[in-house]
Amino acid sequence: MLEQPISPSPFQADNVTHPTVEKKVIVAAVIGTTLEWYDLFAYLYFSVTISKLFFPHADPLVSLLATVGTFGGSYLVKPLGALVLSSYADRVSAKAALTLTVTLMGVGTAMIAFTPTYACMGVAATAVMVAARLIQGFSSGGEYGSGISFIVQRAPINSRGFYASFQVAAQGLTSIFAGLTGVLVSTTLTTEQVSDWGWRVPFLIGLVIIPVAVYIRRNISEVDDNTIASRHATPVREAIFGYPLLCVLSIGTFVLVSVSSYALAYYLPTYAVRTLGLSQTSAFGATILTGCVQAACAPLFGGLSDRLGRLRVMRTAAILMAVVVIPAFHFVVSNPGIASLLVSQCVLGVIMTAYQAPMPALLCDLFPPAVRTVGISVAHDFTAATFGGFTPFLITLLIAATGSKIVPGLYVGSAAALSAVCITLVTRHARALSR
Repeated sequence: MLEQPISPSPFQADNVTHPTVEKKVIVAAVIGTTLEWYDLFAYLYFSVTISKLFFPHADPLVSLLATVGTFGGSYLVKPLGALVLSSYADRVSAKAALTLTVTLMGVGTAMIAFTPTYACMGVAATAVMVAARLIQGFSSGGEYGSGISFIVQRAPINSRGFYASFQVAAQGLTSIFAGLTGVLVSTTLTTEQVSDWGWRVPFLIGLVIIPVAVYIRRNISEVDDNTIASRHATPVREAIFGYPLLCVLSIGTFVLVSVSSYALAYYLPTYAVRTLGLSQTSAFGATILTGCVQAACAPLFGGLSDRLGRLRVMRTAAILMAVVVIPAFHFVVSNPGIASLLVSQCVLGVIMTAYQAPMPALLCDLFPPAVRTVGISVAHDFTAATFGGFTPFLITLLIAATGSKIVPGLYVGSAAALSAVCITLVTRHARALSR
């Protein structure tokens, strides 16, 4: 359901009539997303420590930029992973693609967890760290689209927003889990212990979950082939050249998802510590709060989009974000402290989730089943590569260049304005096709 009164959507080509979705299907779909975001959180949470151990430089800012730059660089391979793995999902099955992506994630996580530091291996340690992030970036390129397709193929059309929103809720749960892990490490270990070995603990925890994820995905049943439209031999070409306008508009609508996620959640600990001068524990606490809001509100807003229309809910959220985000950051900068940070994160977290929760189902509505995974992955991963992944790097650089601490608010506000325009264009395009 794109937007009332457009119903049914002209893009909903499949007619899945399952009355509900089994819990194990949801778990199988979101566990990889959970691991993907958990690794990202762990890397960014300990980016200051990692920068000293693997990217040493006389200037701490240069060292930090190298670390978050490597984080962003891994997103350059996400589009490649999206095209290869999502094409594999559309040609073979989402289940096969999901099993492959989580296995590759495990390889990258193991490399980060066990690689000796620069002091032991020299530049080879830096190279291994970069390679690990590239592998993780490639594998995550096929995770989002495959996971959403996996759920939607089994969900009733009038409840797609609710079920697909569990992908967003999983990111919130990951924020909580990773934040608690960060708090545990930072409060129970000394600074020397964190630098020596403590920063590896979150990655080791993630590594333990990998075999469980592989087992769950390998043993979940495939969807009945009768519910899937005939597969294309070249789904990438069909999606990009068959639906070029939808691909462009999907990328535009996803800009706010990527930018808000990386600026308001993943980069927050670094921003709070380095720019606002808060303790790392306070920063982790704000991230945990954001995760709680996201996990609790995602199914609510996903279900609301089933009733009111996805575009209506998302357009309202985008406009609210554009209006509220800059004053919110000004409030935090003017009143630096854990209380102002928590209030700001709570408000922005609700708005962010209201926009993000309907997005997975919207992308499924826009593309037919035969090219759905590719279409979703193009929107998600090309946006992540061009806007999201480099957000920490750009914000760090812009704050250093301008001296303004509200740069994150300006960045997110601009993304919200762009996505609001694209949402409006998607609405008009959908109405034109429904005539």
